[in-house]
Amino acid sequence: IRRSMFNNDNTEWKEGKYSLFLGQEPALYDSINVTHPKLFDLYKRQKAMDWSEDELSLEQSRIDMQSCPEEIKDIMVKNLSLQWEADSIASRAIAPLFAPFITNSELWAAWLKVSEIEVLHALTYSEIVRQCIPKPEIIFTQIMENEEITGRLKPISKAFKELRIEGAKHILGDDCTEDYSYSRIMNAVVALYCLERLQFQASFAATFAVVDQGWFMAIGKLVQKIAQDERFIHAEIDEYVIKHELSTPRGKAWLTTEGHLLKEMLDAVVQAEYRWAEYLFSEGRKVVGLNEASLKEWVDYNAQDVYSTLGFEFKKIKTNPLKFMDNWFDLNKNQNAQQEADSANYLLNIIVNDIREDDIFEYERV
Repeated sequence: IRRSMFNNDNTEWKEGKYSLFLGQEPALYDSINVTHPKLFDLYKRQKAMDWSEDELSLEQSRIDMQSCPEEIKDIMVKNLSLQWEADSIASRAIAPLFAPFITNSELWAAWLKVSEIEVLHALTYSEIVRQCIPKPEIIFTQIMENEEITGRLKPISKAFKELRIEGAKHILGDDCTEDYSYSRIMNAVVALYCLERLQFQASFAATFAVVDQGWFMAIGKLVQKIAQDERFIHAEIDEYVIKHELSTPRGKAWLTTEGHLLKEMLDAVVQAEYRWAEYLFSEGRKVVGLNEASLKEWVDYNAQDVYSTLGFEFKKIKTNPLKFMDNWFDLNKNQNAQQEADSANYLLNIIVNDIREDDIFEYERV
């Protein structure tokens, strides 16, 4: 039970190993005894990928929003609405929900940074709407009242809600069994993995398909930064946590007990993405390079990783059905002259000083 902010009786540092969840109450933040270097590396990579929501000019995207074909605008706006809602949830869910249970320094640093970046993602979508949509209240209404948007996240919301309740009980010292708490934690990790590895990827495809037609380039570059974060940092953290825990006795027991419920969650998420693909391309909406069938295949292509991580069977798709997505997941594939458009392909703090005090450098005068 979490009762103190600093546990003077913590002895895990003596062994140099800290449980990810439900270990001894934490004491010192420990970078000396690093149990999970992969998580710390992902934390550092996320720091290097940091950026700002207002570093690109959205003026041309604002003009595009007024001049592009209605079906193109509709696809872009509906995807932005969904992504704004999903990142708003993520920005408030990750660190607060898992905080009562995390007992490892590397995981805490990683998910705390991810939570901060999810705020940046939500802020970016909000800024896009603020600057590019003449009447932002229309988007607020669309998100709040459109069941196709709000309903898409229902399969994962249940796991987050259960963890929130369990966390409150855990902090207050109510009767909580460790096995039950652990199951709620891991179910929520899987829900987060579904969101970041699968559901976000489906939305990115529709956004980038529109941008590839020459519309909303600045929006595309900002969403590209978000996609990089989600695919190569956030989802990687989730996957690592799941795979590590499945290598432990309690993780194996959790999967045995909760496996059927987890499979139902994954199936529900995939079906929600299928329905989104059907809805997105209904009512006359269309975009060159993407349709309902190819978007569903892209969903399956991403879903197979999620199923595989948990040891579940799923259809095998070896070839990426949307080749244009490869370009968008590589910041350097979309180059432009700096005088023509703002650039977003950079990393922070990538220069390392590896010069030792006793190094001698020879040079000749010219």
